[in-house]
Amino acid sequence: MRSYWRKKQMKRWSAIGLALATALNMTAPAVQAAVTSGNPATASAGANKAKTNFVYIVLDDMGFSDFGAYGSEIKTPNIDKLAADGLVYNDFNVCPVCSPTRASLMTGRDNHAVGMGFITNLDMGPEYPNFRAQITNQAATVAQVLQANGYSTMGVGKWHLTPIAQVTPAGPFNNWPLAKGFERFYGFLGGETDQYSPLLIYDNHQISSPNMTNYQFTADVAKMAKQFITDQVSVTPDKPFFLYTAFSAVHTPLQAPQKYIDMYNGVYDQGYDKIREARFEKQKKLGIVPANAKLTPRDANVKAWDSLTEDEKKVSARFMQIYAGFLTYADEKIGEIVDHLKATGQYDNTMIVIISDNGATALGGENGNDFDIKAYHGEKPPLEYLKKHINDLGGADFGGAYPRSWANVSNTPFPSYKETLYAGGTRAPLIIHWPKGIGVTVNNVRTQYAHVTDITPTVYDIAGIKAPDTFNDIKQLPIDGTSLLPTFKNANAPSMHGAQYYLHKSNRSIYKDGWKAISIHKKGTSFEQDKWQLYHVDEDFSETTDVAAKYPEKLKELQALWKTEAERHGTPLREVYEIYSGSKQDVYKYYPGVGSIGMGAAPNTPGRSYTVTVPVTRMDKSQEGVLFSMGNNGYGYTMFVKNNKLVYEYHYFGTVNRIETPMPLGKSVITYKFEQKTGAKSGVGRMYIDGKLVGETEIAKQFRLTGSEAMDIGCDRYSPVSTEYKNKGEFPFTGQYDYVLFELQPDKK
Repeated sequence: MRSYWRKKQMKRWSAIGLALATALNMTAPAVQAAVTSGNPATASAGANKAKTNFVYIVLDDMGFSDFGAYGSEIKTPNIDKLAADGLVYNDFNVCPVCSPTRASLMTGRDNHAVGMGFITNLDMGPEYPNFRAQITNQAATVAQVLQANGYSTMGVGKWHLTPIAQVTPAGPFNNWPLAKGFERFYGFLGGETDQYSPLLIYDNHQISSPNMTNYQFTADVAKMAKQFITDQVSVTPDKPFFLYTAFSAVHTPLQAPQKYIDMYNGVYDQGYDKIREARFEKQKKLGIVPANAKLTPRDANVKAWDSLTEDEKKVSARFMQIYAGFLTYADEKIGEIVDHLKATGQYDNTMIVIISDNGATALGGENGNDFDIKAYHGEKPPLEYLKKHINDLGGADFGGAYPRSWANVSNTPFPSYKETLYAGGTRAPLIIHWPKGIGVTVNNVRTQYAHVTDITPTVYDIAGIKAPDTFNDIKQLPIDGTSLLPTFKNANAPSMHGAQYYLHKSNRSIYKDGWKAISIHKKGTSFEQDKWQLYHVDEDFSETTDVAAKYPEKLKELQALWKTEAERHGTPLREVYEIYSGSKQDVYKYYPGVGSIGMGAAPNTPGRSYTVTVPVTRMDKSQEGVLFSMGNNGYGYTMFVKNNKLVYEYHYFGTVNRIETPMPLGKSVITYKFEQKTGAKSGVGRMYIDGKLVGETEIAKQFRLTGSEAMDIGCDRYSPVSTEYKNKGEFPFTGQYDYVLFELQPDKK
């Protein structure tokens, strides 16, 4: 009997091996060896033995000059070593914001063509297919294609390719990483997260932030990247892998361990003007910028450093210390991943690609901001407040944004910032390191024009993979990028990337053959009235001189080319409106035990009158905890029972509106009603118990919902909203409640 089953198994393995041989073009001896071993996985692995591993490392909101290898004084020794032993590109271009760049990186295609015209907080509806906050199924990702070709696929860190209304414990999951080709994923789905209390996703489910002393998300990203590598090479050592590592550094909130902030004590006391000039001179010595390049003037909205008061200088320098410390910390963790590749024997045959997703951000304004979401709301903290908390900035309770003056430094030598089409928004570092395929080069700076869409075609080129014409029976869009492989061995290879058009918030740009045109659009006006600028970037590397008046025919040529390229990618020119992509329901009924709901999927209450109803049973005075919560201590609201009191708090960046009343025992129905004032941002909140008014509060300003926080029912899982239960963990309600019901009234805006 045992012999019979053994023969049956061998026959089955032979059939599987034959199928694998056909699919993988294996030789007969390889198939025979796999079949003899009785392991079909070996058959697959045998075909992949010599294939290259690929690791993408993406930094966030980091300027062109912030790596040491690109001119910075910031300590990035691990990245600089990869640059020294690899290739450094000085004309690598991205989209001016993160989701579009990531969509192009993942697909090798134009971000508008794949549906990601803006970040995932904006969905303009089916009539605007270029602005759907998700990647179309007509654009298979590099993870999907590599997985289909025998690669393991793993992702860690920031995703930001899922519509914010889909960040819920019940999905839908079709735009989560696992549905886009990743076999494993650990990180967060939104645009940013708190470094000490991140909203974590593990594969297709949410998990709580690790309750650990000295926890920091950047370290967690590196830890999980190493774990995924370990699992991969231990179990299937001959199978190649693709690892996508997307750090949230140095996106706001700027938070770093104190040790790394202190590392830069005194470094920035000399000010941003001198630092910017020093970086520019270093860039020339490194060959990162041409010898004839000019440093663009300091941003007109930035004061000269010498004109600042002593307090302004101290606060400003402190913010830059935090930024620098955050990047050095990330560099250290990148070094740990590289060391792990060496320890597991994967280093030589792994191609590492390091980029930033866009230029540095001017979000922090003139003096910086202690809380980045506050900056998004246009709220500016007084300088005296920032000075008072100068030693707290960068910690767990202060997720700030550095001043635009230092962002101007980060983007050296270019003008402007993230969210613009000037080089300060779109020029990014690109480092490619691959010992087996590149080796150490004497002249490692590459000057060819390159675009983020070129990375994935390069991977396909190296892996010997043709981008599929159809994937999962869906016809695929053409690949827009071109392989950078010819530049690996030849510094003088011609750029293979032809024209490149850009569109962001109705502003346009087009590059071709060393010329770049930019148009600035004023909302509500005709596109024919747009002001165009022209830069001959082959001769004017830093975009210092507008030559539109000098070369009108060249400008007309590029304007016509922009239209041609936009039409080719199905991108009509029309005004872009920031239509919120969050949930649009009017009624939400949450039951006990439901997982965290992303803020973008939660009730969109700002500007609406609404009612919250919670039937509660409380039989003992000791029963207490959170009934529902949204956001954090900076911006959020919460209802909880503590010390036999029922409390409602609404937090708006330091202002706390509060209702407190005795909480009865037994069964009761708690109702909170908010009445929005017509045409205003304010309203009145009233609390009722069993229909009786027990308290009210005037709420002068309401926060907007973002994708970076969450709503919890029956507890407060992440950053606590109220300081009253800050040290009580999730503070779950220990009584009983039937449900939490939100009912929204028509918009009164």
